[in-house]
Amino acid sequence: MIDCDVMHIWDGKFTKEVAKDYSISICTTCMNRLYDLCLTLPANIEAERSYPNVEFVLLDYNSSDGLGDWVKSEMMEYIESGRLVYYRTEEPQFYNFAHSRNVAFRLATGDIVNNVDADNYTFTGKPKECWSSYLNKMANDCLDRIMLARGKRVNHGRLGFYKRDFVDLLGGYDERITHYGQDQYDIMRRAWHLGFVMYWWGTTYFSRIYTEYEDRMSNLDMSGYDSIQDAVDAMRGIGMQNMADGVFRANQDRDWGKATVTKNFTTRVEI
Repeated sequence: MIDCDVMHIWDGKFTKEVAKDYSISICTTCMNRLYDLCLTLPANIEAERSYPNVEFVLLDYNSSDGLGDWVKSEMMEYIESGRLVYYRTEEPQFYNFAHSRNVAFRLATGDIVNNVDADNYTFTGKPKECWSSYLNKMANDCLDRIMLARGKRVNHGRLGFYKRDFVDLLGGYDERITHYGQDQYDIMRRAWHLGFVMYWWGTTYFSRIYTEYEDRMSNLDMSGYDSIQDAVDAMRGIGMQNMADGVFRANQDRDWGKATVTKNFTTRVEI
């Protein structure tokens, strides 16, 4: 549970004019989800074409389903234009929500970093303005400690922050939380306790491909757990202990978001 006394949620009314076009990084991490990504990623890039300062960061988290080959054959025009940046790491054996998102956010160059899962679209129908433009409008309304979210409670991995706040104030996602969902609940709790205000966009900029629960869990490390629910309960316990201990900046005792990656098939990068 989240203490209602610390939940700061935007009332949906803009109070400031747009004075700046922030650079925005839309980040997707992916292990063996090519069947989703080949539908969502090209559509999302095209949908955000009208915003001048957006990059898509795709982190291939050691996929074995031909993701890199597909990017090389179908997406090079976006890489060459700078709209898409493709990174691949060959280190992980299993998918890790917190670590993969930390790596992607640290690699991103935008003022604002926002996660979009591989099965998510950034639009529903034909909205009046693209999602990036709407994110920028919200950022102009709240100049620091903003939490950008799909909804007040349910987010499906769609969380964003100013990158400086994500790194310096929140310390990223807690990398001890390795399983589904609890990484985002933990960072939301910590952000609220640090005075962040949640700005939300609802269903206008959200739709997703239905993915079986078993498929979403198939790349996780289940060693040491009797069931997915046991793993989720253990991860929830880590987040609740953070609250009990007053730990609102994660990963203070470790180097986080570390990886060796290859950028756009050619350049080795260590972070």
